[in-house]
Amino acid sequence: MSSHAPAAARSAGDISPPPPGAWRGYLAVAAAVAIWASWIVITRVQVASIPPTDVALLRFAVPAILLAPVWLKRGLVPKGQPLGALAVMAVGWGGPFVMLISKGLETVPASLFGPMVPATLPLLVAIFDRTMNGVRVRGMRLVGLILIAASIGLIVGPAFARADAGFLTGMPYLICAACGWTAFTLAYRSTTLTGLEATAYVSLYSTPLLIVVSLVWGSALPEATVEEWAFYLVFQGVLAGVISVAAFGYAVRALGVAKTSAWTSLVPMGAAIGGWALLDEHPGPLGWIAVCAACLGVAAVNGAFEALRARLA
Repeated sequence: MSSHAPAAARSAGDISPPPPGAWRGYLAVAAAVAIWASWIVITRVQVASIPPTDVALLRFAVPAILLAPVWLKRGLVPKGQPLGALAVMAVGWGGPFVMLISKGLETVPASLFGPMVPATLPLLVAIFDRTMNGVRVRGMRLVGLILIAASIGLIVGPAFARADAGFLTGMPYLICAACGWTAFTLAYRSTTLTGLEATAYVSLYSTPLLIVVSLVWGSALPEATVEEWAFYLVFQGVLAGVISVAAFGYAVRALGVAKTSAWTSLVPMGAAIGGWALLDEHPGPLGWIAVCAACLGVAAVNGAFEALRARLA
């Protein structure tokens, strides 16, 4: 999955009307969001038969190969980029991130994943910025963060009240993944890499480690059928690993960061609908309210409502 794509880590206040032909940008970001939401559901299915290390290896080995022209052109270590930031990016959004996500999804429903990870990212980033940089949160962004915090509370509170062992077992992994994603986002700010370049290097640095881990811990991939291999490689590697990032990057160029990032608010709802329709998950009334609050919160943080208000003014 994606960060959402790394390009979303940068910020801009573009609220102007879309240019002619912007429908291609909307089509691209819709494809990216659909892939990310599907990734959550499919990963939830896959972790029942293959270990998290296999999921992570598939997720990064294919992009490392397909995006080889990117890192071969710029070198194994891109010149002019801070080494510390690259290391943080590789850990925060690389192999450990996907392994944590996969481990958490073993027991946490896909329908509740959205508020716990994608929606938590802007909340953690805002907390860091306020604590370390003194950046104040105001207006609709503050409203969005409150909605995100409420969505998390609506999930975690009832889980503790009913002693939901499955959720409470998987939750720490998802929280750690969200913290890693936050670290990636903050580190990415200090680079000048494009989203596709960041994906190429994170994949490159993650793949050797994941190969070693798979050799030590064992892998279920040798027993997979040809059909399973094809599905794993196409979805985890090509679609989730490359196409979604490329589509999101195209949308950013066509629509701007703010408009494109606002679409990421649909990921929690897409995952919840997928979990309900395909996995027979039933999050209950509070779960659906939490998902809606997370979607609205992410949209508000990304400036969707400010853009709408500016257009209507």
